[in-house]
Amino acid sequence: MLSTFEEVDLDEDPCMVPSCGHILTLESMDRHMSMSDFYDMNDEGSIVDLKNSAEPFSASGMKSCPTCRAPLRNLNRYSRIVRRALIDEATKKFIVWANMEFIPLVTRMQAIEAELRETAGGSQEASDKASSETHLSGPLQLKGTRDHQISLIGTLTRKENRFEMIIGLRKEIKKFLQQVNEKEQPFGRIYDLVQDARRHRGININLSSKVDILQPRNRLLTTVLLIRCDFAILLTFLNDQKRATSARSPSVQMDLSINRTECEELIAESHSRKQPGTTVEGHLYWARFVALERSLAEPESEFEQLLDEARRHLQLAHKICDEHCDKHPDPTAGMRNEVEDVEKMLRGSTFYMPVSNEEKAAVYAAMAQDFLGTGHWYYCENGHPFTIGECGMPMETSQCPQCGSPVGGHNHRAVGGVRPATDLEREFSNLGI
Repeated sequence: MLSTFEEVDLDEDPCMVPSCGHILTLESMDRHMSMSDFYDMNDEGSIVDLKNSAEPFSASGMKSCPTCRAPLRNLNRYSRIVRRALIDEATKKFIVWANMEFIPLVTRMQAIEAELRETAGGSQEASDKASSETHLSGPLQLKGTRDHQISLIGTLTRKENRFEMIIGLRKEIKKFLQQVNEKEQPFGRIYDLVQDARRHRGININLSSKVDILQPRNRLLTTVLLIRCDFAILLTFLNDQKRATSARSPSVQMDLSINRTECEELIAESHSRKQPGTTVEGHLYWARFVALERSLAEPESEFEQLLDEARRHLQLAHKICDEHCDKHPDPTAGMRNEVEDVEKMLRGSTFYMPVSNEEKAAVYAAMAQDFLGTGHWYYCENGHPFTIGECGMPMETSQCPQCGSPVGGHNHRAVGGVRPATDLEREFSNLGI
């Protein structure tokens, strides 16, 4: 029952006055701010210990005055709770922003790939013109880092609009990759500042909770997109060189070992992060880079070993696709056909650019709509967010679109491991998207 200020015994029940001017008792304010979720308290209401409040999205959103809804951000007693909520809020906004920025890059990449395919099959006159501008008087060494390879090709093809467009897109993808890096995320920046302050004070404590809140998905997807862009540039350039000589081009020597190593790093991290889609992409591009090298190499025992290793990568990709083919949505949708195409590339000497298929396009289209749903938000057992449409309550089982773990449920009851993300849902609705 509400009491007037006159009726409150301040010795027994102290009051707090936030910036809005409304008076609340300490007990009421503690309950409103969910103090018991962050601190262990004794029977007298005093704080005795700190709970682990570092769980991602553990705060229930920014609290406001129960009387006038004014924000409660400047009360020192609750500063830890407020900071937790602010970090969560910034991270949610980052998720939305990263998703919306990524889709246009994919769309542009698909359009440029389609144009490059048309150029490859277009008039011989256009091909001859492009080839004459990039014809080499001596051997070209395409090796070293991917940045070095593309920089060299860019220098040789600076007069061609085709390469200017895709190399320009590559620069944008690289910039976006830096922006979605964990160190640039809200919590990543705070983590680095805290660790730096601890080092200066001689405190050696590892904040192991960092990994849980940082969002690696868009970085992994953008890493795949950058590899895809580099493959398209290398493929187009080599096709032009082969047309210029009307045979296997002796003017280009390739060593894509660093490209393959970076694919292996992508595979390892994607597997550890339970991201089957990018894991398969890593296996596919490992084999594609081998196919590019094979088109210029003479049969050697060392290269035969690379071919065997490429086939092993494709077998692993097949296995992952098989494990998720019956799931809906399938995080590896459309990739089985790509695996079969790369197998053909390894069997023959023809190599070509991947064609975007309808299933894979549907996956990206679903990503574009992920944050526009009218249902409710949940987290799967691996912490990946997803939505349930219609009434917003689980009525059937399905799979997480990122890792394939069980989600949904029956009769408005979620399956084990699934938890509501009401705070995430509330934040997205407040963003007006």
